Amino acid sequence: MTTTVRVVAPGASGHGVVRHAAAVAAAVAARGVVPVGSGAADLTHAQFTDALWGPDIAAAAQAFTDVAATLPRPLVVTLHDLPGADPDPARDARRAAGYRHVVAAADAVVVSAGHEAAKARALGAADPVQVALPLPVVVPPGPAPGWAGRSALGVLGFVHPGKGHEAVVDAAAAHPDRPAVVAAGAVADGHDDLARDLAAHARARGVDWVLTGHLEPAELAAAAAAVTVPVAPSRTVSASGSLLAWLAHGRVPLAAAAPHAVEVAAAAPGSVHLYDDDPTRDALVAAALADPGRTRGPVPDWPEPGAGHVALYRAVLGR
Repeated sequence: MTTTVRVVAPGASGHGVVRHAAAVAAAVAARGVVPVGSGAADLTHAQFTDALWGPDIAAAAQAFTDVAATLPRPLVVTLHDLPGADPDPARDARRAAGYRHVVAAADAVVVSAGHEAAKARALGAADPVQVALPLPVVVPPGPAPGWAGRSALGVLGFVHPGKGHEAVVDAAAAHPDRPAVVAAGAVADGHDDLARDLAAHARARGVDWVLTGHLEPAELAAAAAAVTVPVAPSRTVSASGSLLAWLAHGRVPLAAAAPHAVEVAAAAPGSVHLYDDDPTRDALVAAALADPGRTRGPVPDWPEPGAGHVALYRAVLGR
């Protein structure tokens, strides 16, 4: 008997979480499950990060639970951007409270990294918490961007607080050649002031700042190929889709030694160059600029995510 799954991932098609949902849907479809966007289904698989569901965590959690009450059951929820590392303890507490409401509405919880499973349990998720992380879907690159050929450090994804762009500007300024810094992505809603501050910071440090704006998949692939030195600088991210996007595009990025980057490095040795402090980061930047081949390599052989999701669907349907 064919299983149908209702896929719920509100937001723009270019958002990393929406792309994640599409990748999961494709993976389970390859194993005989039929994803649907509306109507009846045997179960629902929803994606939750507060930025996609509302202007703040309280509104996002309420919106999610309101929708959850109308969805086919059982309800599987993949959590993204889990709380637990915010430099603002009050914001972290607010987000944790909101995520608890989301977890309480779910019949099963999926996360995207091993260390996130412990966070999910602390938020009330019952075992087993599934860990499943498909790499982004990679398409052939489009035309090379106008800045291709320049020496540049690059950061993939949205410009938002905590992403680490300022630290990458500082790394560029510390190198005698002052490579440009490319922010390969759009500015997150509500953070235009941050983009202006970053541009001003780069000017003050004598570094050229390139903000690409929204990139379609082929444009993202072209940007990922054109950057001289890929960097994943966030120290607070729960699970970094940007880091995995570098890997999926055949790049070996420099990465701050946050829990997710450390986990990826252990799972796929040689896939990232980790750094714990600014001097180590700057030394890695210098080495990569001198030998850009250090930042290119094979795509890691990650576990195929379709089987794990299908097994989870069958488990929750069998309860």
